[in-house]
Amino acid sequence: MKNVLPILFVLGISAAPVSAAPVLLQPHRIAYEVSLGPKGGGSITRAEGVIALEFTGNACEGFATSFRQATSLADADGQAKNLDFKINLWEEGAGQQFRFTVHSRINGQVTRDADGTAKRVGDGSVSVAMLKPRGAKGDFDGAIAFPSALMRSLVEAAQRGDRLFNARLFDGSEGGEKVFDTIATIGRPLEGERNARLEPAMRGPALDGVTRWPVSIAYYENAPGDRVPVYTLRSVTFANGVVSDMLFEFPEFSLAARAVRYEELPLGNCAR
Repeated sequence: MKNVLPILFVLGISAAPVSAAPVLLQPHRIAYEVSLGPKGGGSITRAEGVIALEFTGNACEGFATSFRQATSLADADGQAKNLDFKINLWEEGAGQQFRFTVHSRINGQVTRDADGTAKRVGDGSVSVAMLKPRGAKGDFDGAIAFPSALMRSLVEAAQRGDRLFNARLFDGSEGGEKVFDTIATIGRPLEGERNARLEPAMRGPALDGVTRWPVSIAYYENAPGDRVPVYTLRSVTFANGVVSDMLFEFPEFSLAARAVRYEELPLGNCAR
């Protein structure tokens, strides 16, 4: 089974022009409880687990992400798969360099152990060099975003009132082997009773004044021909880059990830 989780150019029609505020990504820690989503009854009949994420840094120091997911999935016969993913990322604030480590296990067996770097070259494409597996390399042509840059561009699009957004993403989640084509649909800002979908952990002074939107992002293999998404992520995305109320939709099942704890971390000083 492939990893079930991974987390520049705007398309479509905009609303009336809006002056976009500078996007400052908020350092934070957040924990989610994972359960089977509404699209069940197929190959997966039970799911439970946790996701823990810590995001730190700023545009001067770079952005660091530490991600851990431990999830148990069971099929109709009661056969379980225990998934354990660890991902650590660092992205230069200017989006020119990116480092990643990915370690995954299924039922205790290592399925991926990757350590690599990616850098943007003169034409905007990305060149990847791997420490693990040693010597492996990859080059991806065309305009490509790293995760923090993509998040800032997505929020900028939402602030402008754009409803569609697409980008090519390299996030290291497949061990440095793939780029994903992403297509995002951005809804109207959540206001009033529409905020009822938010988890209790996401309500309070730290986030109450932050604009948020319902966002759906479809992730596709970067390949020609007719395609279906590898998965689609539906969420509430805040203007400071925080994400909650997530639903991962796969071809045969879905996983819900609801925030149960949120902690804002210091933003730090940065002149950029």
